[in-house]
Amino acid sequence: MSQQKQILIIDDLLTPKQDFEKSIQKSNLDYEIVWDKKVATPNMVEVIVTVLKKLDKEYLEQFPNLKMIAVAFTGYDSVDMEYCREHDIAVYNVPKYSTNSVVELSIGLTIAVLRELTQGNKIIRNEGWILNPGTELFGKTIGVMGTGEIGVATAKVFKAFGCDLIGWSRSENDAFKTLGGRYIFDKQAFFATADIVSVHLPLNKQTEGIIAEKELSAMKKTSVLVNTARGAIINEADLIDALEQKKIAGAGLDVFAQEPIDKNNRLLKLDNVVLTPHVAYKTEEALNRRMEVTVKNISDFLQEKNDNRVD
Repeated sequence: MSQQKQILIIDDLLTPKQDFEKSIQKSNLDYEIVWDKKVATPNMVEVIVTVLKKLDKEYLEQFPNLKMIAVAFTGYDSVDMEYCREHDIAVYNVPKYSTNSVVELSIGLTIAVLRELTQGNKIIRNEGWILNPGTELFGKTIGVMGTGEIGVATAKVFKAFGCDLIGWSRSENDAFKTLGGRYIFDKQAFFATADIVSVHLPLNKQTEGIIAEKELSAMKKTSVLVNTARGAIINEADLIDALEQKKIAGAGLDVFAQEPIDKNNRLLKLDNVVLTPHVAYKTEEALNRRMEVTVKNISDFLQEKNDNRVD
């Protein structure tokens, strides 16, 4: 049985294992890296590295000497934070690592819906040629829902396309207003004004299901909804109804209520939706940044630095 302190990796970091191990070595961290819980020594595990796997009380109780959870992701709602507080377990996350990647997919999904790119691809592969006229992005009013780091970065790119900006958020961000963005705090008025709504909210108790039938019904029939945040922010059943009944023109979705998406999900039958499998964050550049910051977070914790500590 190993007597060396261990870092247990319980999720696929989507980068080569040897790269993570080399990064640990360069940081002079005296830990054994364990990639399989079955071969870990529970009493020696001091750090758990996770991405999205659920870390509830029952799971965490297996590691009596756990000191830190390094979440290699921006969101950390999969971690039982109350248990961590009670047992003095530090939790760190990796903010901002995928900002550029998420922005690019948000814009890409928007254009894919407006120009019917998936339909065009299908037509030409079936030896066709004629595609309905698309819609320009230029001059449209973009509703940025959530004007944090990613929301503002997305707004900058939309502005470069010649779009007008409106925002809805719990608080105002001067960076968004500097771009010319104006806030509409009445949610129904916000949805009624926007030509495209781009969602960049965190998922929490306040935002779960915050976009539902009432908000979708307020949108124009020509409007588009794009979500690269979290699936549960939108009431998916209400969105499907809106899309099926053509209450809105279309949607670009990277996230879903259930992931992977159920094979019987009605979204899969709609031709006014562009779907991607939760890949907004998933570029080689972003994943390498995530790995590097995760290792730095572990090193920082040992040095009692709290840059990315969330609790």
